[in-house]
Amino acid sequence: MPISDVTTVLRQYFGYESLYPYQEEIIRALTDGEDVLGVIATGGGKSLCYQIPALISGGMTVVISPLIALMKDQVDTLRECGVPAACITSLQDYRERRETEEAIYHGDLRILYVSPERAVKTEFFSLLKKAHVTLIAVDEAHCISQWGHEFRPEYREISRLIREFSHAPVVALTATATPAVQNDIIAQLHLRHPHRVTGSFYRKNLRYEVRPKKDTKGAILSYLRNHQGQAGIIYCLSRKGVEELSNTLRRTGIRALPYHAGLTRKAREEAQEAFVRDRVQVIVATVAFGMGIDKPDVRFVIHHDLPRSPEHYYQETGRAGRDGDPADCILFYSAGDLHRHAFFIQQESSVARQRAEYTKLEEMATYCEEHRCRQAMILQYFGEETPVGGCGTCDICRSPRERFDGTAVAQMAITCVRDLTVPCGSSHLIDLLRGANTKKIREMGQKETPGYGAGKAYSKDEWRSFIRELIRLGYLERESGVYPVLTVGETGRELLAAGETVEGVFLTRMKKTPNIRQEKPTDPLFIRLKTLRREIADREGIAPYMIFSDVTLREMVNSRPLTDAAFLAIRGVGATKLNRFGPEFMAALIPTEKEGDNSAAETLRLYRAGCTMAEIAEKRSLTPDICGAHLAEAIENGENVEIDDLISPHRQAAIREAVAQEGTHDLRRLKTVLGERFTYTDIRLTCAVDRQNNPK
Repeated sequence: MPISDVTTVLRQYFGYESLYPYQEEIIRALTDGEDVLGVIATGGGKSLCYQIPALISGGMTVVISPLIALMKDQVDTLRECGVPAACITSLQDYRERRETEEAIYHGDLRILYVSPERAVKTEFFSLLKKAHVTLIAVDEAHCISQWGHEFRPEYREISRLIREFSHAPVVALTATATPAVQNDIIAQLHLRHPHRVTGSFYRKNLRYEVRPKKDTKGAILSYLRNHQGQAGIIYCLSRKGVEELSNTLRRTGIRALPYHAGLTRKAREEAQEAFVRDRVQVIVATVAFGMGIDKPDVRFVIHHDLPRSPEHYYQETGRAGRDGDPADCILFYSAGDLHRHAFFIQQESSVARQRAEYTKLEEMATYCEEHRCRQAMILQYFGEETPVGGCGTCDICRSPRERFDGTAVAQMAITCVRDLTVPCGSSHLIDLLRGANTKKIREMGQKETPGYGAGKAYSKDEWRSFIRELIRLGYLERESGVYPVLTVGETGRELLAAGETVEGVFLTRMKKTPNIRQEKPTDPLFIRLKTLRREIADREGIAPYMIFSDVTLREMVNSRPLTDAAFLAIRGVGATKLNRFGPEFMAALIPTEKEGDNSAAETLRLYRAGCTMAEIAEKRSLTPDICGAHLAEAIENGENVEIDDLISPHRQAAIREAVAQEGTHDLRRLKTVLGERFTYTDIRLTCAVDRQNNPK
């Protein structure tokens, strides 16, 4: 396969000039007929690895994907790029299903997405036999392994499809797979001497941080106030936690919605759609949310509670910064989270599964409590070499701890563990060392223990840190299980015998939280392009990022392309998008007399000053639709905007009736129902007021 073919396809459809090295390696292997296992970080371009071979092959690629919402988003994105793609899901009506089947029969599709459940049905096999299948792609392939973090038994059946179409090469793709999980994927899918490609797990643009779980809601509110207008996800362990936090955020004026398995399917779909279309700033969710989104401009992922494994944590934080711009990953941690997870693990029926889960949970505790570069610990877990000198962006690298001679600390802890007649865990040992007067200590008569109160100069958090470090260095050992007890390790016995020197980490030398990063004021032209993007997205019934990413918009701001050739040179602009969106964006890039005033706030100011929409549009050299989008944005940001002068009450009532009848705020669908008498601005503003009055 000539590399020129790949470059042509890449440029024409996706607007990129070059591939990452591992993408090229995977594409070459697949076009040579080899099976491939690809482990590539979230945001690293896994989809292109099968999309480009699909466009080159002349046949049809079958993509097995776990979530309907994710399939739909990817199909919509591909179609916006001019790629013939479709999906078959349980939500389609007869007409949509029939159109897709006809496209398969006539060889008009290049990429077909299906769920694992549908992929193994006999009738689906019959349908595929009428097509020229040239490639099978298994996305989120870690779901096939019981040692992975999102095991789905139905994935085990995919091997039937692979056997049925054995002439087609197979690519299994995942963002999170340890070596053991990788081997299990190969075995379960029966991959034939697969070419293994492992991209780096290192996400340079992600800024990892662990904070103590103290006034967590207050800390989250403070963070959001300093990052207004940025999209993000907040994960909570329980449905109750999701509801409480999302309600708190809405009461303070933050556009937030809950997402968890206890909501109706319709409510979850509406919340997800509102998020990907930039109608809400924050989704507060359980782990039920995430796999179904492909939103590239998520600027933060906050974990209110501890994830149960490094795979879960890496997968969830990987949803931040997929566009390559900086993003924050903040985890609030307390030891109490460990006990809650341990309780759930204990419910597992398989002892082997329990042990595996305890090991993963212990790795998460290590990540939170040790004072090494966060990125380095993540990379080490997945078997990758760590960056020399650390990442430079995580909280540990930004505020390094001061190392000190910890011999006395080590001796206190080791001696106390050695002298106990009944083994104990970390929490009880810390109570003993700090001289606590707990019921358990009184009942066991342990106030006379030689080490009792010897370490009261240090806080609980400091002792937790010291014990973690002593375990890592081998001075103490901890058994696995729900209530792991401590014993003295071989190195610890040597220390007591020889009195050798040991170093620890002194936690209190660092600031409690790193300095808050203030966001730079956003370029008004960038705001103008984002507003235009949203106006077009609402009109077309798609998510804004499917038109152009923030990265692409920023490049437009920097280079100001005003010709087709210059616009096509922007990364992320292909031929199809140039034809569809180029004229409107190039018109918006033409400088105005008062470019510094171009914002929703300026449109709102003029409107409140008594200007009509036509007058505002003329003053600002914008279209009335863009000005309407500005006012809708102001309304959704909490501004009180009276729209009766723009849209009569009876017209608003008609729009609300259509919303109730259709059960959606999708502008294109509502416009079709309401007809030409209503403009997109009429519908957009009425819906914005309704969403402000009723966020759910």
